[in-house]
Amino acid sequence: MADEPTESPLPGARPPSAEAELPQPSVTPVRRWNVSLVWLLPAVAIAIGASLLFRTVFLVGPRIEIEFASAEGVEAGKTDVRYKEVVIGKVVSISLRGAKKRVVVGVQLDHSASGIAVEDTTFWVVRPHIGIGGVSGLGTLLSGSYIGADAGVSKRSQSEFKGLEAPPLVLRGEPGSIFVLRSEDLGSLEVGSPVFHRRAGVGRVVAYTLDPDRDELLLKIFVEAPYQKLVTTATRFWNASGIDLTVNASGLTLNTQTLASVLSGGLAFESMPGLGVALPAPADSVFTLYSDRRSALAPPDGPPVRVRMVFDQSVRGLNEGAVVDLLGIEIGHVTSIALQYDGPHKRFPVEVLAEIHPLRLGPLRNALLKAAGPANGRPDDAVVLQQLVANGVRAQIRSGNLLTGQLYVALDFVGKQPVRVAIDADGSMALPTVPGTLSEVQPQIAEIVEKISKIPFDEIGKDLRTTLAGASATIRQLTPEAQKTLVEVQQTLAKAQASLDSLDRNVTDPNAPVQHNLEETLLELQRASRSLRVLSDYLQQHPESILRGKPADPALPQR
Repeated sequence: MADEPTESPLPGARPPSAEAELPQPSVTPVRRWNVSLVWLLPAVAIAIGASLLFRTVFLVGPRIEIEFASAEGVEAGKTDVRYKEVVIGKVVSISLRGAKKRVVVGVQLDHSASGIAVEDTTFWVVRPHIGIGGVSGLGTLLSGSYIGADAGVSKRSQSEFKGLEAPPLVLRGEPGSIFVLRSEDLGSLEVGSPVFHRRAGVGRVVAYTLDPDRDELLLKIFVEAPYQKLVTTATRFWNASGIDLTVNASGLTLNTQTLASVLSGGLAFESMPGLGVALPAPADSVFTLYSDRRSALAPPDGPPVRVRMVFDQSVRGLNEGAVVDLLGIEIGHVTSIALQYDGPHKRFPVEVLAEIHPLRLGPLRNALLKAAGPANGRPDDAVVLQQLVANGVRAQIRSGNLLTGQLYVALDFVGKQPVRVAIDADGSMALPTVPGTLSEVQPQIAEIVEKISKIPFDEIGKDLRTTLAGASATIRQLTPEAQKTLVEVQQTLAKAQASLDSLDRNVTDPNAPVQHNLEETLLELQRASRSLRVLSDYLQQHPESILRGKPADPALPQR
């Protein structure tokens, strides 16, 4: 082993024992990020785009366009769009359209109000407004005008709308009910006119239209909750506008509601009395609008019977609408007055047409129908009038009011001979007439005036003056003896007057001796009669005293 050769180490190498003693190093590479400023601008742009995308998707709603006649009070970037006083959008643009006749307002809605953009949503500009319905929009004096919205209920989306020129009087979902009224005349009613019940405001007029087919007005009224329950199937409406001043045969009648109805017009309603409890009327029920409260609450008249009356006298003071009554009960009214010509007799009679409601006769109508028997196909109510005429009813013009000179037609039992009246095919009939009381009095007054005018008042006055002048001359021509006789007569009369004065002092004067003596005599007679009464009473109780005399009075007891 010792003879083996040894390897000589390489130059510069360490011995093996030295390498085993030193640790081996571990190398870890280091990564370095070098961000350049050139990437900062794209990063900001990406962040802005992301925020705009988020706003567009999650915060901004649809864009709509609203068409108005004018953009008064509307400004782009300032005017809000509000629903129930909550801001749901803002006006972003204003432009002209349609040959510069209409204004188109672009509105950007919020994402939360996306459901507003449906086809039945309405928009309008809220401005300060003073009208018959009251004062509205006063808050815009400080905040400026804004666009109001009434959300629709449709499911169909829409981006173009036609704005209203005035705020709607009834918002969708407002508690209450709408009713329809038929009327022949609008009077002083307008949209916004109040509706009253027992003089308290409970609603308003919201719209009216003229029906060209029926030639009548249709009014829509809104009655607020909970007052819509007061409108029942027995409710009657009437026009309470202004002041109702009526001068007729009954005199002067003044009727009005509240000051608001006097200035702006209004309606009133009330249930028919005596019908008990009626069910509330459903919404959109149709009622008739009467001209006044009296006609509205009058009992049912039933179908009228048209009558014709011809008078040979002046009808000055008889107007259309004048009363036709039977023994003081109003059963109809005059509809027209026309002057006719009677060629054979060379006269100018006056034809008066009227409508009579026999249903107002009550039990009398039923009794007359029963007495008439079967109608044989003729109108029953016309038969009722025929029965009245057969019993002596005649038409007569009478004065209803001496102050106003108004006349009316009175049906009274003044006929002596029964008259048969024919009924026309349409149910109308001609009533026989008699001269009115005024026409009878006028000839008598004229005759009296004529007789008085024939009295020679001038000649009577001249004769009286002549007689007085002759008497004066006769007195002046009296002889001295006659004048002496007159003086003696005057003296005699003076003495007679003195005797009467003396008699008055001695007899009728309260202090006269005759009066005093007469009073004493009457007192003595009174005492004597009292004594005789006492004596007669005693003798009646003690008749034996006539023979025995009156016993002595008992002695008074000793104290």
